[in-house]
Amino acid sequence: MSIKSQVPRIVLVDDDELMLKSLHRHFKISMEGAEILTFSSPKQFIESLDTLASIDIFVSDYLMPSINGVELINIVRRRYPQILTVLLTGDTTGKVLCKSSISATFIIAKPFRREEFDEVITAFYRLNELPLREAIKRALNETFIENELPILLSKIEDIDLDFHKLEAMLEQEVLIQAKLFHLCNSAYVGLSTKQYSLSTAIKTLGVDLVSAIIVSVCYHNMVAARYDIANCEQLSDINFKKVKLLKELVHKLHDASIDSERVVFLQSLLFLGELGSEIAQLITESQCHSPQSCYIEKLHIALYTATLIGYESAITDQLYALINALETASSDCNATKLLLLIDTITNKEVNQTVINTFFDQKSQDWLELFYELRSKYFS
Repeated sequence: MSIKSQVPRIVLVDDDELMLKSLHRHFKISMEGAEILTFSSPKQFIESLDTLASIDIFVSDYLMPSINGVELINIVRRRYPQILTVLLTGDTTGKVLCKSSISATFIIAKPFRREEFDEVITAFYRLNELPLREAIKRALNETFIENELPILLSKIEDIDLDFHKLEAMLEQEVLIQAKLFHLCNSAYVGLSTKQYSLSTAIKTLGVDLVSAIIVSVCYHNMVAARYDIANCEQLSDINFKKVKLLKELVHKLHDASIDSERVVFLQSLLFLGELGSEIAQLITESQCHSPQSCYIEKLHIALYTATLIGYESAITDQLYALINALETASSDCNATKLLLLIDTITNKEVNQTVINTFFDQKSQDWLELFYELRSKYFS
């Protein structure tokens, strides 16, 4: 259902009456016409749960009597999987963030800034305006939200992770280590001897590529645990090739406008779209009308899921830019053009459209490098 045809319902829970009034005032001004319900205790809210048919945005304080905000958000999420959740906390220590990172879509420190809640509101409108069927949204929510993302995955949102942090995070992650060793010892890297040191694998592949692999493995494992998708492993391998190709291409282009770590991370998030598209095909019989419409739906799925999970707006805005570029056939951003070029590599018709639309005679050096690397990774 489009946001234009429904009244959004916002629920605020906080035992601080002044904070409740401040939150109520902000949402009333920012979301004109929204239904806003306030509760001064978790107990009062839980007693009212059965009377609420739906909730769109749920905001809760962390430290409250009898039950904390994370526990309350988990209760709400099980009942309303498509909900956006916000945890308010005056304690931003690692312990609190670790507990809440797999539950809350957004974590906002007290005292809050209006801009932070504006980001929540933007995410809400974006989710509701995406042209995805409700059955697909429900399936995506149940797969990626109700199962709860691993704490490890939420930490990877920080794409500035350094080598030592990454190594410490991965010491107990045996499955991810196996994937790293597999890639490190593959023909892509071409080392003369086999390597089975985690430190060596990270140094060889690079922090940005390792981060992308972790994201992809986490998503792959969640989908594989829920659905019997025959080509899930193949899709995962294709994504790794795209990430590796992209990393090498960015390195050779020497374009200062392209953030290597950011585009590699974004490419790994586009894997969300690949997996989500496979889920969509399993649960609906209708087909896309063209390769381009199928690809745009994939981007919608990636943006929807990344927004619901709570990736920062700097990330989701760039996913949105990919959709906008294709729909308007224009973009001034080299990173957007490059991501479209690489991500469509296995869709020949859309890939050719991207080349014709975004790459002119001035871009021949880009295309020559792309064709060279395409034959290397996708022969």
